[in-house]
Amino acid sequence: MVYRGRPSKSCRECRKRDIKCNKKEDGCSQCSRAGLACSGYQKPTDIVIFNETSATAEKVLRRRSLGRPVSAGPLSTNLLPTVLQRAKHLYISQYVQNTPATGMYSYMQVFYPPKSDDYPLLETMINALFMVTFSSLQGYPPALYHARNSYGSALSLTRKAIQSRKEALLDRTLFSVLLMSIFERLADVEQRGLCIRNGHLKGAIELMALRGNGQFTDDGGAKMFLHLTELVVLDCLANEADIPLQFLALRQQALEAGADTSSPRWTFLEIMMRYAQLERFAISSISAEDVIHQAKALDEDLDRLSNCLPSFFSRRQSPEPPSIPSAKPDIYPDYNTQRCWNNIRVLRIQLLKLIREQYARVLGNSANDAWAMAELHESNRRVHSLATDICLSIPGTRANSRLPYEVTNIQSATLLFHLYVAKEVFAKPTQSRLYIHERLQFVKEKQAPSQHKTLDYVLHDGYQMPRNTWKMWLSIGREDFSI
Repeated sequence: MVYRGRPSKSCRECRKRDIKCNKKEDGCSQCSRAGLACSGYQKPTDIVIFNETSATAEKVLRRRSLGRPVSAGPLSTNLLPTVLQRAKHLYISQYVQNTPATGMYSYMQVFYPPKSDDYPLLETMINALFMVTFSSLQGYPPALYHARNSYGSALSLTRKAIQSRKEALLDRTLFSVLLMSIFERLADVEQRGLCIRNGHLKGAIELMALRGNGQFTDDGGAKMFLHLTELVVLDCLANEADIPLQFLALRQQALEAGADTSSPRWTFLEIMMRYAQLERFAISSISAEDVIHQAKALDEDLDRLSNCLPSFFSRRQSPEPPSIPSAKPDIYPDYNTQRCWNNIRVLRIQLLKLIREQYARVLGNSANDAWAMAELHESNRRVHSLATDICLSIPGTRANSRLPYEVTNIQSATLLFHLYVAKEVFAKPTQSRLYIHERLQFVKEKQAPSQHKTLDYVLHDGYQMPRNTWKMWLSIGREDFSI
């Protein structure tokens, strides 16, 4: 029962019609004019109490649904895991356990499980990430609602944390802000958004600038800086924006502080950043030759970097792209090797596309159009060769076509992105596109039903897809884009 205050002095008919009642004792004038029987007036001394039991019970049950198992079974519900527990186990199994040493979430092992309960910001943000990942992979919308509530609480806790210099300089504070940037991306995709400017990246840059030079030689701090580099570069590529000057100054600070630049991941992200700057330079550059020269230099750097990767068994008989690719895929020693090779191929394809655009600009204005045309054809050939290599890294749906290792949900999303890039290259040959569709069907078998809608966007050309390749990655990617 809920108390709703004193009753209105007007008659019921006037309240229904939302007009002024003159409250005459024998019946109001408004009812007389309308030919209605006046219902009279309630006593002003009465109180109004409504029965809100059912509505209140519904709200409570909705709130408690996240604390109960998704579905009941023959066992007692007290023995079944809650949604939050299931979300935590799913996230840890996908991102933390058995991840590569340089993986996107590998440094989470430093912070999780928490050593104490005196820092609620990190725990709140981690729980939000658990739930938004569960909503994405399992298709459970109430988990997204709960994740947004936890995210709102984490924002409030972050404001309090940065008011204290001591807390602002903690690794856990920076880590929480990085997780917020990941959360915004995942939650935006769940709401069917394509890409938003990530405001938390600016905050992470400013926090790192305050933390001094020691962080760049510390293992956890160095990994978080590389992760921040990846997030900043992808954000700029997807939104076609310049690399922030504050980040460039931070990167220079890292170099002067003696950061380890020998890792393949650092080299790959350095090339990605230079590629992002080149994309912006190409828009305003008058000289196509300068853009082509820089793009070719980056492509050569990627070719040298690929020599550092583990080798694989290729089924191609010649360097020329086969007209009908092999039914069996190339053999890679593990999924991480396959992912690294394909990430390099994707970036090289983008560079070669940029080179093609510049050669197309000079055709007709060059003293040697025959040379420009030959270079244009060579760029096309190499793009198709790289796209073919991507296709050959993923099996089709035939019985004799399989991978020697298991592929998880999040890994299948990465394979989907690689195939999307290859599919954009094979825009016209019908046979090649049918071949890619076979590979996409293999990826579909590895994904949860809740992820099939995104895959259908790629399978069917009638859907409106983002033209920017990196927006597509932010939409479907669930891993780090690095090596």
